[in-house]
Order: sequence, then C-alpha cells, then structure tokens
Amino acid sequence: MKETKNKKMRWRYFIDKPFQIRFIARFSFLIVLGLVASLLFMGVFYRQRYSKNLFYQVKNVEEFKEKAKTNPELPYYEVFDMSKAYNEFEIQMWPMIWLSVVYLILIAVFGLFISHKMAGPIYRIKKTLDEAADGKIDIKTLEFRLRKQDELHDLVKSLNRFLNKLNK
Repeated sequence: MKETKNKKMRWRYFIDKPFQIRFIARFSFLIVLGLVASLLFMGVFYRQRYSKNLFYQVKNVEEFKEKAKTNPELPYYEVFDMSKAYNEFEIQMWPMIWLSVVYLILIAVFGLFISHKMAGPIYRIKKTLDEAADGKIDIKTLEFRLRKQDELHDLVKSLNRFLNKLNK
C-alpha cells in the first residue's frame, strides 16, 4: 500500500507548487522583458527608419515569374499590391512575438521539470526533518537520501555529514 502512494507522488509534477510557479514565472518574466525591450528598442531608436513604408507584397508570385520572363522591365504597380504597405517594424514584430510565445511555452515545460528536481529534494528534506522533530524518526539513525536525477546532492551530503558528527 505504501509503495503505491510513493509511486503516485513521483508522478506529481507540482511538489511545492508556490516555489515551482515562482521559479517558472521568474524565467518567463525575463523572456517577456526581453521582448518588450527589443520592441521598444526597435520602435524608439529606429522610429525615423520605420516611419516610411519599405516593402510591398507581390500580388501573385507565379504570375510575377511568368511576366518577368517575358517583360523584365515590368512597372512596379503591376507586380506589387500597393494597397497595403509594410514597414520593417511590422515585418519583424510578429515573428518576435510568436518566437517569444514559443520560448514561454518551452520555459514553462522545462521549468516545471527542472523545478521538480529541486522541489522534490527540498520537500523530502523538510518532511524528514519534521518527522524527526515530531519523534517519528530516531535522530541517531536519521539519514537523508535522494534519487540520482534530483538536484541538491551536495546539500544532502553535508546534512548527513553534520548528522554523523552530532551522533558521535
């Protein structure tokens, strides 16, 4: 019965939910801050450059290729759709936003797994210390153990060394 409970706990990704959410939110904030800073930089420092429309969309690419073969000196109004003009800022803004959204999703997923490897050991150490304080575990036999893939092995090693010194 106890083993089933432990297996269920291993598949919980949120062990210490507030810690893990703060961890993910801080890295996500960096991506959002980078996006805002980049867009502000582009908008403010290149305002003059982006005030003029630079690019136009080709009406029909296949038709353009055919006409260019027969008449290499086509007038631009026959090739380009002049009803909608694009400036460089409009062209670069949306790919930056979508790339930032992809980064946010990646940070959320990987942040959850990385924080899980930190929150799990912290939870285990805290729970073991609470059980020892409540008298459920004998302090003389107390030893902290972690899984191989968990973080904070140095901390556990130091805690175990400290406990060994106390018990001598």
